[in-house]
Amino acid sequence: FGREYFRLSEEGHSTDDDKSFLHGYKSVLTSKGKEETMANLARWEFWHYRFGFRHPWNRYLQVGTLTRQCAYKIEDLNSYTKYFEIQTPTEFRREIHQPCIKICSESGKALKELASAIKKMRRSTSVNFHIANSKIEAEKLKSMLNMTSLWENADFREIIPTAAVGLILIDIVTCNEKIVEAFQELASRARFERMDDSVSPSNDV
Repeated sequence: FGREYFRLSEEGHSTDDDKSFLHGYKSVLTSKGKEETMANLARWEFWHYRFGFRHPWNRYLQVGTLTRQCAYKIEDLNSYTKYFEIQTPTEFRREIHQPCIKICSESGKALKELASAIKKMRRSTSVNFHIANSKIEAEKLKSMLNMTSLWENADFREIIPTAAVGLILIDIVTCNEKIVEAFQELASRARFERMDDSVSPSNDV
């Protein structure tokens, strides 16, 4: 969703339609009760007999908990949208938008791959690839935000909201890394199928 959030138009603003990518996370925020109910039922339903009582259903719940934590950070990101569009100088946004776009892209790819892997009960090597890329971009963004030249002659009231967006994205990278670690533990305990990716991961943003 980076291209939508950090789009730089001629006027330096994006449209309301650009924020449609943010709507999907809301269902995750209220998913805890449903996940717990499904996990409890799955332990006893006849259709799940092949997994046995030792199947690590609690590990699915752990992945869900970490995913909600990530969704809350996206909620924080959404709250800064109006400041980002209205107050922040275009020059400042232009300086940091590239690593932000890549963080969004790589994080999104990692989460999509995780969702598919859990559904199909298989392992994935491309997840680690995307997480590694997002961590590299997060380090670049940290370095940019620490550059004194970026803050010189700037109105802090205008720049701080966008800097906050960058910091939230860095936190999202950390959250995603924890989700991947929880997934790997789940995959190990549930004995997910090992499958080499037939297509090499893409660097496209």
